[in-house]
Amino acid sequence: MQNPMLEDLKNIMKEGWLEKESRVFKSWRKRWFVLTTTTLYSFKAEKQYSNPTEIIQLSTVSTIKSCQEEINKENTFKIDTPDQTFFLQASNNQDKEAWIGAVGKAMVKLNLKKNRNDDDD
Repeated sequence: MQNPMLEDLKNIMKEGWLEKESRVFKSWRKRWFVLTTTTLYSFKAEKQYSNPTEIIQLSTVSTIKSCQEEINKENTFKIDTPDQTFFLQASNNQDKEAWIGAVGKAMVKLNLKKNRNDDDD
């Protein structure tokens, strides 16, 4: 049987290092993030695509936006899902904007594909 994550990782749209705020201790940890057409993954090591520390289905994301003022930390953005809010930090503003744009674009494409499939029913 094919591993769905490995299949999904054939469609990488963007990848790179971001800092992520941990859920429990609220400390910031460096993670390798990988955006595919349907999912945002985080891993502990660069290009080591096993045992993701997070799997965020883009279909569950309600918003992605800058949150520098909200948490008083430069180059940060947040991803809201019904179950959790993820706080991420890029190394600079250009990288932050690139991640927000890439995730937003993937979300739009996913919604367009879903709406076309719904029309077929």
